[in-house]
Amino acid sequence: MTALEEQLTRALRRLCAQYETEQQRHSEQVEALQQHVEVLQGHVERQSEENEALQVRIKRLDVLATRLAEYSGIPTGARPRGLRI
Repeated sequence: MTALEEQLTRALRRLCAQYETEQQRHSEQVEALQQHVEVLQGHVERQSEENEALQVRIKRLDVLATRLAEYSGIPTGARPRGLRI
């Protein structure tokens, strides 16, 4: 093997090793990002569930406030309303 061939072979081996290192690092980054996405999806799901539960509670409280106002003789249009979602 000539000196040039040996030099090219060593360069090719270095490039292959660098490529494998980069591939491994990329795979680890993808895995970390996928795990992060899963965590965020869990947060979104929990917040959506909490939001639904709060909306149900708001509706119930609105009904109770309306009934209380009617029972107290306050016209329902006269009582202040909370935020509408």
